Amino acid sequence: MDRVYAAEAQAALMLVESLMLVLVEHGTVPAAELVEAVETVIETKRRLAAEGQEPEVATQAAALLTTIANSLAAAAAPAKR
Repeated sequence: MDRVYAAEAQAALMLVESLMLVLVEHGTVPAAELVEAVETVIETKRRLAAEGQEPEVATQAAALLTTIANSLAAAAAPAKR
């Protein structure tokens, strides 16, 4: 059963990241706003970990979310020639 949840979580995370990148690439939502939203979730997950609420899961989630925030920030960076 855990593998099913892991697969669902991976698919959901990849889908959300992909959708966020499309929104940035099309200029629909500024990357900075999406990065800020993701950073808010990261802070929440870190706080939950510090409070002892599933600290291992919350720490792993924060790490994955950090990767997404970095991806969004990179998508917003001007292309170098």
